[in-house]
Amino acid sequence: MKMDISIVIPCKDDTRIIRCIDSIRENIEIVIVFNGSSDEYIKNITEHYVDSKKKLKYIKIKQANLALALEKGTWSSKNDCVLYMDSDCTYDKGAIKAFYYKVSAGDPKSEVYKGDVIFENSGSIISKIIAKSRQHHTAEKLTAYKPPLLVSKKIARKIGGYFFNEKLIWREDADLDNRIRKANIKIIHVPKGKIYHEALTLKTDLRSTFRYGIGGAIAKSLNIKLTEVPRSFRSTLASQGILPALYMLFRNRFYTAGYYYQQIKSSFCE
Repeated sequence: MKMDISIVIPCKDDTRIIRCIDSIRENIEIVIVFNGSSDEYIKNITEHYVDSKKKLKYIKIKQANLALALEKGTWSSKNDCVLYMDSDCTYDKGAIKAFYYKVSAGDPKSEVYKGDVIFENSGSIISKIIAKSRQHHTAEKLTAYKPPLLVSKKIARKIGGYFFNEKLIWREDADLDNRIRKANIKIIHVPKGKIYHEALTLKTDLRSTFRYGIGGAIAKSLNIKLTEVPRSFRSTLASQGILPALYMLFRNRFYTAGYYYQQIKSSFCE
């Protein structure tokens, strides 16, 4: 089966990208964007697939910038339909075909297609709590957040001519979601388009949260409106119970810290 879809995966130094690539069973283009990666990392990944039959395309940007990596990957891909993926995730069997069937039966000029993220845990209590909190604020509300998200390049002209703003180094998909909604582009759910997110450690989750706060402050300074998802104590309590709700309360402090860190940093740079 020929599927005119390109998968775009940005990565900096995550060796888990090998698991991600190997979960792609379909014979389609895979665009790997090395996002400020070291020469050694790039060599390790490219040599791992030197004899592979997978349709891999490699792009390199010098300085780490997730939004720029995604944008470069989008326009460097050969197909009109682009499916965004993260290096720490893997596809469920049949997930990519589910996206293909949905977009083939739909109208990609006025729709985008969103699959489900299943957050795995390592078995520890804190890992389970983190997975539940993530499930609540990123997976329970249908959004155009990636991954997994499939878009057609044809919608770019409706949303400002681009997908990701390189000035917004974090929370880039919250900006994309907002522009998609403003353009009255429908977000179509793909129930069988499942991916699995590897278990998050406490350090990783809080580091990401701090960075989201940085992104929120940058968006405010640039007057960019972002789509917000539920992440309050009350909404988490109603959805996932007391322990994830308490963790969300704690986690939100790191978002606030990142937000004010960026504001202070910006004030010194003015």
